[in-house]
Order: sequence, then C-alpha cells, then structure tokens
Amino acid sequence: MDMERRDHKSTADFRCWAVFAATLTLGVLSAPIYWLNFRIDAVVPIFFKLSGIKLYVIIFIFLSALYFTGVFLVCKILPVEAKSRRLTGIILFFAVIFRIALIVPDPAALSNDMYRYMWDGRVQQNGINPYLYPPGADELISLRDATIYPNINRKDYPTLYPAGAQIFFRIFYSLVGDSVTGFKAIMVFFDILTLLVLAALLRSWGLNLARLIIYAWNPLVLFEIAYSGHLEGITVFLITAALYLYTTRKKMAAIFMLTLSAAVKLYPALLLAAFLNRGSRLKGMIIFSFTIILLYLPFIGAGTKLSGFLPVYLNNPYESFNLGLKYLLMGLMPGLEYRVLSWLFIFVLAIAGLVVFLKHKENIQAVRYGYMLTGLLMILMPASLHPWYVVSVVPFLVIYPSPAWLLFTCTVSLSYLKYTSPQGIMPMWVLLVEYLPLFVMLSAEFLLSRNKGRGKPAVTDVNYNNGEIMEIRQ
Repeated sequence: MDMERRDHKSTADFRCWAVFAATLTLGVLSAPIYWLNFRIDAVVPIFFKLSGIKLYVIIFIFLSALYFTGVFLVCKILPVEAKSRRLTGIILFFAVIFRIALIVPDPAALSNDMYRYMWDGRVQQNGINPYLYPPGADELISLRDATIYPNINRKDYPTLYPAGAQIFFRIFYSLVGDSVTGFKAIMVFFDILTLLVLAALLRSWGLNLARLIIYAWNPLVLFEIAYSGHLEGITVFLITAALYLYTTRKKMAAIFMLTLSAAVKLYPALLLAAFLNRGSRLKGMIIFSFTIILLYLPFIGAGTKLSGFLPVYLNNPYESFNLGLKYLLMGLMPGLEYRVLSWLFIFVLAIAGLVVFLKHKENIQAVRYGYMLTGLLMILMPASLHPWYVVSVVPFLVIYPSPAWLLFTCTVSLSYLKYTSPQGIMPMWVLLVEYLPLFVMLSAEFLLSRNKGRGKPAVTDVNYNNGEIMEIRQ
C-alpha cells in the first residue's frame, strides 16, 4: 500500500513538472508573437502582403492553438490535488507580459471604438453633455483635432454608451487626455484586477488557481482589451467582482457592482435575475434602480436624447453584425422584419431572465445561472455580436470550462473578415465555422450533463468556513 502511494505521488509530481515545463514553453513561444503583433511581417516576410485583418486572423489562430494546449494541460493533465503555485506564478507572469506587449499606440487595425470613448471624455471635460450632439455637429467644431476625431465611427450619430461608461470616460480623459497608450493602460490595469479577483474566486470555490489560464491567456481577452481598449476591461472586472462578492455572501455589495457594470455596458443587467433571491429581491431592485438613476442625473439635461444611438442600433439592419441565429431565422422566414426579430430576441431574453428571477437559488447556483444567461445573451444578441462582446463569457469558463464556448472565443474573431470581403458582406463559411460547432457542442454538453446527473441529487447548499467553500452538500 505504501509503495502504491509513493508511486502515485511520484507520477503526480512528474505530471506537475511536465505541465509546468510545457506551460513555460508555451508562454515563451507566445510572448514574442504578442510583442510583435501586427509588426510580425517585418520579421516573417511571408506575411508582408497580408492586410491587417487577415494577418491578425493568422496570428490569432496560431496563438489560440498555443492557448488551447495550455488549457488542456491545466484542466486535463495536471493532477487535481496539485497545489501548483509555481505554475500559477508562471501563468500570471506571462499574462501581464502579454498585456503589456499589446499596449501599442494604434488600435485602428481592428476597432475604432476607443476613439469614441476618448471623444466623449473630451466633450465632457469641456463642460458639454455627450448626449446632446454627435461629433459631426457644428457645436463641437472647436473640439475637433487631427488625432482622435478622424478615427471616430458614426460621426453623425449621438453616443451609444450609457451613463456609467460616460463617467469613466470623463475620469480617464482627465487622467491621460488624448493618450491612446494611457487609455489602454487603464483598461489593462482593470483587466489585471480581474485576474486577481478570479484568483480569489477560485480559492473560495476550492479550485486550482492554475485554471486562471482560461482567462489570463485567452487571445480574445488579450486583443480586445489590451490592444483595442474595449470597455469590457471595466465591465468584466465589475461582473467578476460581483460574482466574488455574491459567492462570499456579500449580496447587496454584489448587486451594486453588477449595477455599475450594467451602467457601463447595459447587457450585464440581465444577470440581475440570477443575483436576486427570495428575501432580497425588493432590496436588490431598489439598489439597482437608485444607482442607475443616480448615475444618469449628471446627464438629465439631455432629456429624450439620453437614449443616444441605442434605438437606431437595435432597429437598423445595417448595424447587424455576426448574428448566426438571426441570419438563420431570416433565411428560413424571408418575410420576417429585422426590427421585429430584434425585439423578439429581447422578449425571449426577458422571459429567460424572469424564469431565473423567480427561481429559488442557492449561493453556488446563482453563479451558474449567471453563466447560463450570459451564454444565452451571446446566442440571442439582438443587434450585433462583435468579438469583444464574447469576452464577458470567459470569466465563467474559469469555473465552468466549456469546450464549446472556449472554441467560440477563437472562431468569433473570424468575423473580422467581413471587413476584407469585396462587398463588406460576412462570408457564409465564417458563420458556419463560428456557429455550427458552437450549437452542436453546446447540445452535446447539455445531453452529457443530463445523463451524468441522472439519478443524482442536485446541489443544494454550500458549507462556508471563514468565507471559503469547504464542501458542496448534495
């Protein structure tokens, strides 16, 4: 018996060292690619004739292959009982290196959204309500420059971003001004905070900290936050903080953090249904409503213009981007109006939220419901599913690794190829590569979970000790 234990320990130790060495190698291989990013054609001449987006897709696929290898090693090869502090340290070290490498001045190769963030911050810094005038309005001529203004999308439309985002824009502009690098550095700062909160969340669940690799090394997260400077840097941090606070039974603080995330990007409001439970629903809804109203008060002078570009965004088919299920339904029912289908999706999401809202949820179940609602939102996104929206799913994958969603975080970046097509139309093969594996694999995962759980009692409670989950009782 003692010999068997020693053999088991020896095998486990070898596997730990093998995973550590392999992960270190993967980090060393990935780092120079992140550092070179779109400048890689200067080192590898074969890429010289590729456009920015086509080059990005090739880089992204290669980095994703390295990433999936790392995730497989941590989730499947690393022994469950392994402490792996050194491995976690390596994962965090390279996570920071990758992010710093992508803080380069120009994000225009993928998205110009960050320039709109900076413009809205500049408008507010000059004492003007950002909801009153679009960038192209005569009233804002004096604010135009040769760096930020030319890169803004939709110059003739008012801002799309809600009050929480606007407050962050003003704070960030007061800190870094027109510095693209400075703005992206702030987003990376929040993203690193997300890593720390995820580590605390994993520890509270009693899970291996090495699973941080699922978020820390995800190429979609890295490029969309560190390179393009998208608001998901803040939004995902606030969602993750809300999940941690809820898990450690600080429920009202969790709802406040979730409200802030909804005030930045709107869609996290759907998760409120997972956070509200019997005995706390009224109080939670009051906190949510009061906080939203408070954040909008500085902009109340805009009156009916407070909705900004949102109505156009939801109703205009020209704003549609990368919607697999919606394209499928419109193809099957050609007479179905885009606007009607958009509101139908919103209605279905609302019904799903209501069902979750009315359920009695134990602490651990609320996080899973939040994951399910976020995934449903990605599938039923009513207007556009840009790659950076999918970043909000990734923190949940650290707790609930899903091959379907992990693969989708890679394939969704193929949607950028729409901008390289001659007519600006999404190639059908891209939609098939994105959505067919997602739907098939999600269906398979659902059936497997049903069969695996058949005959077993559901999780009903969690035993806490000093804020840590010690045992899941069934």
